[in-house]
Amino acid sequence: MMNLKLKKVYTVSNKARKPRLFLQHIVCEAAGLNPGENLYISINEYDEKIVIQNYPSEAAHTIKVASRVSKISGERRPLIDTAGDKYATIIDVKQKIEISVFKKGNKSQIVIEPLKYNLFENETLPAVKDERIRLLSIAAGAGIGTAAFVDTNYYSAIQEVELEEDSAEVLLHNFPNSYVFNGNMADCHQVYKSDIAMVTLPCNEHSNLGDLSGNVVNDLILATAKIIKTSQAEALFFENVPNFYKSESWNLLKDLLSEDYPFWVQKDLDAWDFGSIANRKRTYVCSFKSEDQFNEFRFPAPQKMKRKKLKDFLEPAGVTHEWKSVDDWMTSFNSRTAWAERSLDLTFVSKEAERIACLPKRYTSHSASSSYVLSEDKKSWRFLTIEEIKKILAVPKWFQLTKHLQKIRTYELLGQSIDCRVVKAIANRLAFSFMKIKDKIKPVSKKIQGYGVKSDGQLQLLI
Repeated sequence: MMNLKLKKVYTVSNKARKPRLFLQHIVCEAAGLNPGENLYISINEYDEKIVIQNYPSEAAHTIKVASRVSKISGERRPLIDTAGDKYATIIDVKQKIEISVFKKGNKSQIVIEPLKYNLFENETLPAVKDERIRLLSIAAGAGIGTAAFVDTNYYSAIQEVELEEDSAEVLLHNFPNSYVFNGNMADCHQVYKSDIAMVTLPCNEHSNLGDLSGNVVNDLILATAKIIKTSQAEALFFENVPNFYKSESWNLLKDLLSEDYPFWVQKDLDAWDFGSIANRKRTYVCSFKSEDQFNEFRFPAPQKMKRKKLKDFLEPAGVTHEWKSVDDWMTSFNSRTAWAERSLDLTFVSKEAERIACLPKRYTSHSASSSYVLSEDKKSWRFLTIEEIKKILAVPKWFQLTKHLQKIRTYELLGQSIDCRVVKAIANRLAFSFMKIKDKIKPVSKKIQGYGVKSDGQLQLLI
């Protein structure tokens, strides 16, 4: 049996008013296709499926894998571009379709069918055979949080759900044995049975460095709850900015989940307290089906440690960097009245600095809220490099951001990710709680009175 590697939701385009299947790199690379390779296409009207595979079959016709050169990496990347009335018996122009990529060894299949979705029905896929704790990641981003869990060696990544295609490509690259859903979360209806779900919803609407609109994430809440319930996970892990937990979105999500997960614990933690040189204040929440597991879990506490300095994270002295004028930056800063009250204490930092500002998504924009490396003569500054930021965030060394990403996009993916020190510390505590209750997990009774522990340690009943 082939393994499900990728599921992508796609809207059918047209060529000369005929249904067109334009399957770009993420689909073809997940299937392991190479430019110029023969593909065999069969159309099954009874099952309403179009099957494209790289090995011979009783196909109605064959095509070759096309390609396009990446403007970023310079490499030729595979794609499929085929159109015709023959597909009109299955799909229509502007119709949403579901593309599933299956692979085993050198054989691969791409199955295309109309998207079928029911808000009240989902499919739980059989559990993956693995002795480790099975991890589902929702709104996974590029997967740095997933990597932090996996790097403990206690967890296996079995499924990631992510909207952005370039992030999904990074997920496929780093977690080759997992299944990635790439599309709107509301269209995700097949979920692997998991032990724990990690939820890192977009935070821009609630962050002081974002626009504080707080609206977009509301659209994701129902879908998030549906995916979580379908996964049948025993525990949940949430990471977000503190303001998110004061929002209508969070209250709605918690309300939808509290019957299945009656036990909640919440803690505010700053990555700087766990050894990072960068501030990164986040609120972490864990919830459980089992009261036993809830009672076994404790958030990690910061330990006393020798503080590292910025120079410990910088690239070797021989590496060439692009330096900019401090005077020019200050001239621009002073010309903006909106920045008049901004503190510059952490803006230009020397190699001896023990603290820098939080690394934001828009790090490459010139902002007093970010930290930049100051030259020895204090006349020039530069951005931290991508490798330096990865070290500051303690991203596992094996984790790679793909070479097809634009540089500015790579900075964005890092800036909107997590500090791996904190997440790994929590992941280890969660693994301990799983081990302690392995043989005594009890089903949730509908009559259980749920409760939680807030950041300040106060007990709170869930009404």
